Parts: sequence; structure tokens; C-alpha cells
Amino acid sequence: MKNYHALSVILVLLFPVLANASMSIMKDASGKVIAVDPWSYLDEDVMWTSTRSSNPAGGRVHGQLKMKYAIEDNNWRNSHFHNGNDSLTFVQGVMRHDALPGWYLAFSEGRTTNYNGTWENQTYLSQNQWTQLIIGHEYFYKRLRYGWDVMGGSSSVDDRWQGRVKFFTDLRVTDNFSFFNYLYQQIEHRRNGGSQNDRVIRSFQIEPGVQYIINNTTGVWLRQQFASAILDRAQWGDIDEKSWTTSLGVWHNWGKLSTTFSGGYGHYKKNNARVEDGEVFQNTRNRFLKLSANYPLTSRFTVSGEITGSLINQNGSWVTNGDAITTDYKLMLDYNF
Repeated sequence: MKNYHALSVILVLLFPVLANASMSIMKDASGKVIAVDPWSYLDEDVMWTSTRSSNPAGGRVHGQLKMKYAIEDNNWRNSHFHNGNDSLTFVQGVMRHDALPGWYLAFSEGRTTNYNGTWENQTYLSQNQWTQLIIGHEYFYKRLRYGWDVMGGSSSVDDRWQGRVKFFTDLRVTDNFSFFNYLYQQIEHRRNGGSQNDRVIRSFQIEPGVQYIINNTTGVWLRQQFASAILDRAQWGDIDEKSWTTSLGVWHNWGKLSTTFSGGYGHYKKNNARVEDGEVFQNTRNRFLKLSANYPLTSRFTVSGEITGSLINQNGSWVTNGDAITTDYKLMLDYNF
């Protein structure tokens, strides 16, 4: 199966004849949309734990299980060079129990394979397998939802343990306007080899945003993400990473089918933290457009698709230099129980 085959499969999902939304929609007794969960978009990798089952009755344990497949392809301009990766999330789930209101248990297991060449003609580079277990609690006070969770996990790249503490808030100022935010602190420790040069990574990320519900079928949002990380090294100086991304989007419901269209701009930089060194390992700027959609196949199964196109400009001593067109494809199936 080639890239255009994957593209055609996802494109089909974007038409009402086939293909609830890439967000969780909450309505009052009259059917009016009163809130839209800002964190349940298909591309979220931090706040997907806020998703909840669309089947809240019929059992004591409720939740959602997902499987997701993603492809990223980088086509470098003025050259025949391609590189990319594919990721398979074997299972990603969130579970809640009626006897423990506010608590949730979440987990994720998957694998990412990096390669040079096109997706259908690859030269294998490396593979990372991850496992995460998350325990969290959310609270409700009038129009405010807030909470925390802790994550423990492992990553096969460099054989690392992971730990993360996250806090989040979602404040409905009016029936239509809301603020949301999350922030987390994460640490990764390299387990094997006492002589390894790089051992610990400490990272921080925050993403505030605003959302406005225009009517029962349409809404808009603005997000601003900031992230930083430090890799401690015994030699040659620590590695400093910083990035930011601004994105603006609109969601719209077409009956059961829901779509989200968004775009944005971002910058990522990785360099030697020693001022006297000044080496830049990676300096990347990107502009992107994203289209996602999902459709409930039944009351319990939902299929989702997403396409992202990015223009990137990159330079640095550790990366491919120049301009590239990057395409991302995602396909997901989730089960509500």
C-alpha cells in the first residue's frame, strides 16, 4: 500500500456519505451545545486522557479504547531524498468507574519506525517502542473543570524510564466562550550503562488556548504551545531544546459527521547549551494545514481520519538541511464502552 492509497482511504472519511467529531460535544437537555472538549482532537498526544465514553449507561466501568496508525513522509526539495516514519498505536485507552467519580486510568502502547526513502521503498533506521500508564483525577466547580494526572512509562530508544506530572484546567466563562490550558513536567532516565554520556532529559510543556462556540454546528479555537527540554551530558555540554507552535482552527458538524480544519506556524531549535560552543544541531520552522474528520459507524465504534501538510525549512549539523514538504496521515478506530 502506497502513500496515495493511505491518502485515498482518509479522504473518503471526509465525506458525509461515509463517515462524532474530532472533539467531544456536550449538550443540555434541549439539545443546545454547551461545551466542546478542547483536548480530544485526533492529533493530541498529551490530553487524550480527557476523552470519555459516549455510552455512559449500561455498566459500572466506562471508557474508550483506540487503535491508530500514522505515517509521516518528508519530501526534500531539489533532491530525490525522502525520509519519514510510521507509528502504530496498538492500544490506547481511558477507563472510569462509577464508584470512583473523577478518577481515570489510562494506558498507551505503540511503536514508531524511522526510515530513509519513501514509505513504500524504505531503508530501516531505528525503532522506538513505548508503554505508558496514567492515573488521574478531575474536579468540577461550577463552570470550571480542572485536574491532574501522573504518568509512568518506558521508551526503548536509549532504554529510558519516563515520569510525568500534568495539571489542566478548562474554564467556561460564558455558555459560548472558554479558556483552557495544560502544563506538564517530565523526566526521562537512561537505565543502562553507567558510562553513558547522556543520562537524564528534563522537559516542560504548556499549551493555553481559547475556544468560542458560534452555534450548535460550528466553533473556533486558538492554541499556543511552548515547550523546552534539557539533556544532561557528562561531556561536550548539555543539549537545549525549545519550541513553540501557534494554531487556529474551526470545527463544524454535518449531522453525524464532524470535521476540523486548522493551520498554524511553529519553530523548533536544538543547540549546545554552552554559550561558548554555540553549535546549532537543529533549527526548524514549519507552516501547516490540517483537516480531520470522524464519523460514528455505530453507537460504540467511531472511525477518524486526518491529513496534515507542512512546509518546513531546516538547518543544523545533525539534520538534513533545506526545504521539505511533509505530509502526515492518521487513521483511527475507537470503541466506546
